[in-house]
Amino acid sequence: MSGARGDHDPRPHAILREPQEAERQGIGAIRLTLDDIYMAEYELEPGSEPGTPHYHARHSDTFYVLDGELEFVIAGRTVRAKAGTVLAAPRGAIHAFPVAIGGRARFLNLHTPGGFERYIRELAAMRARGETPTDEFFRAHDQFNV
Repeated sequence: MSGARGDHDPRPHAILREPQEAERQGIGAIRLTLDDIYMAEYELEPGSEPGTPHYHARHSDTFYVLDGELEFVIAGRTVRAKAGTVLAAPRGAIHAFPVAIGGRARFLNLHTPGGFERYIRELAAMRARGETPTDEFFRAHDQFNV
């Protein structure tokens, strides 16, 4: 590669989305969406209810705790996680959205491969219209509630 202007560089380039560009969806802010990864930042108050147990057949769901302490249930195991902890629910592992323990908590949620943002956007739009998502809607987005 000569590096001259106009030369095509076949290497992939990093994509950066600054926080002010984050898209708010319910309680989370979508930070990055690519074909390979979806990442959102969430902030939870203590006393919230755990999410509906579910699994994904085609993607993994990973959590990185930024602040506070969260309680997760993944594959039947309850885990308390403090800042700096990474937990993963691999494809097919039943898990639920975490709850904050003792105080406010923040975490990043990553889905790999990406595309989960379509589910989040469509679900938010349905709820805004007062519609209830169907099992077919969930299955179409690799969300299998149990």
